Amino acid sequence: MNRYTKSFTLTLVLYVAIFLSFIYSVEDKTQINSNQKKSEQIVKFTIIQEPIPIEKKKEIIIKKKEIEKVVKKVIEKKQITKKIKPNEIEKKKKTIVKKKKLNENKKIDKVSKPQQTIVKQQIKQNKSIQKDTINHEDKLRIRKVNQNKYYTKIKETINKNKTYPRMAIKRGIEGIVKIKFTISKDGELLSFHIVEGKKVFKKSISEAIKNSFPLTPPKDTLISNTSLSLKIDYRLY
Repeated sequence: MNRYTKSFTLTLVLYVAIFLSFIYSVEDKTQINSNQKKSEQIVKFTIIQEPIPIEKKKEIIIKKKEIEKVVKKVIEKKQITKKIKPNEIEKKKKTIVKKKKLNENKKIDKVSKPQQTIVKQQIKQNKSIQKDTINHEDKLRIRKVNQNKYYTKIKETINKNKTYPRMAIKRGIEGIVKIKFTISKDGELLSFHIVEGKKVFKKSISEAIKNSFPLTPPKDTLISNTSLSLKIDYRLY
């Protein structure tokens, strides 16, 4: 037993010694690496700039001053545009228009007298033409109004003069009769014919048309012979 214990203790001591030497070597390596890192971090570089010459400094100052002047001018222009009122703009426009008129009048004055007379005559002619056209349009409008009134009067007179046939009253017959007729400009009946309608109403409508004419129209209403078409209703009320 003593031999085994002695050998065991010896081997133990050897293993412990080897282990401690290994740990010591590892710690030395870590310390060396840490020292290297620290040394690398501590290193600093300083850049030394060359001093700017005096002439370059002067140029830079001059350029700054020029830029400041340009900026001031731009600001002043903006302020001036803001201060201008709309009334002033209108006044300027009016002055421009007045100047144009004055220049036109000067040009007319420079023209010779015979040319001036020709121009005046042309202006008068144009005015007279315009008046004639206006009067013609007014006449046409008045004529159309009178024609419509006359046509309604014709229909009313035919309706007044028509008689409801007895056969139609007994049988309760109703209907519409379409007629066409031509009249002269003086309102005389020239011709007529029934376009559509029941036979019961033909005699009644033809007598009503004959009794309704002549029907004199207003002046300048009918220029020539005119043909009209009307619808006459036969209703039992």
